[in-house]
Amino acid sequence: MVSPTLRHWALLFYLVIFWGFAFGLIAVALDYFHPVALVWARLALGALVMWCVLWLRGLALPIDPSALTHMTVLAVTGNVLPFVLIAWSEQYVASGEVGLLMALMPITTLVMGHYLLTHEKFTRIRLLGVVLGLVGVFLLMGEEWWLSESEMKLWGQLAALLATVCYAANGVYAKRIPAMDPVVLSAGSLSIGSLLLFLPMLWFQDWRDPSAAVNAWLALLALGTLATGVATWVYFVVVGEVGPGFLSTINYLIPGVAFLVGITVLSEPAAWPQFVALFLILGGVWLIQPRQAASGGEQPLAHRRRA
Repeated sequence: MVSPTLRHWALLFYLVIFWGFAFGLIAVALDYFHPVALVWARLALGALVMWCVLWLRGLALPIDPSALTHMTVLAVTGNVLPFVLIAWSEQYVASGEVGLLMALMPITTLVMGHYLLTHEKFTRIRLLGVVLGLVGVFLLMGEEWWLSESEMKLWGQLAALLATVCYAANGVYAKRIPAMDPVVLSAGSLSIGSLLLFLPMLWFQDWRDPSAAVNAWLALLALGTLATGVATWVYFVVVGEVGPGFLSTINYLIPGVAFLVGITVLSEPAAWPQFVALFLILGGVWLIQPRQAASGGEQPLAHRRRA
């Protein structure tokens, strides 16, 4: 690993911008595309970019059943289900608010990893971060629990939260499978995901008058190529050269960018609960990050001796 250079910071900036804008691009593309068709095209375009990367690096996808099974599970949990849930939720929930709910993903991963992984355990500080994140989510969606006219918005919020569970399951599963080249793994999962959604896409999408939705097509093209394919390649370049710790800041920046894009570009409404929720959720994400205490490191709660 090397120390981050200006190039790495530029690549991190690219990820923050395009992953932050992805929620707004989804909202624009939904003006014409069904959520399933949107996700199919996003995965297909992303897979096309990654196949170009595979070709440039002289790599190929494995064909043994074990590797294909792992890639299929990762495709379903990391691409198909969360992407469809996010796109479906944005039919009823503002894109910036969905971006805020996605900030809960690292917290969800920590909770799941505490029970399924040996090296991801709660500490007192991390537990406080989980509580702060949950308080932020309840504040964000609090009034929807009792307003019957907001029922579909509530279901959309729950779908977005379920997407974070899918991402968490994907991350935990990825840590439990044999090591595989990340570019190969990504190209395979994107390709398998697009194949799984091909027939559902034909069923759900109404292709009448496609020329009337230029903005939706442009948004989808940017979403699939720049925010999915190229961003996936950039992510693996940065992780491979400077390690995943360098990218931990995107957990705070992407939800903020998504929220600001929704307000400033798409003119989505926002009030004080959204801003407070943003502060609480991102504060919770900051608290759950691994840190070393002055005494040599905080010990997991599960490893502490009870008084």
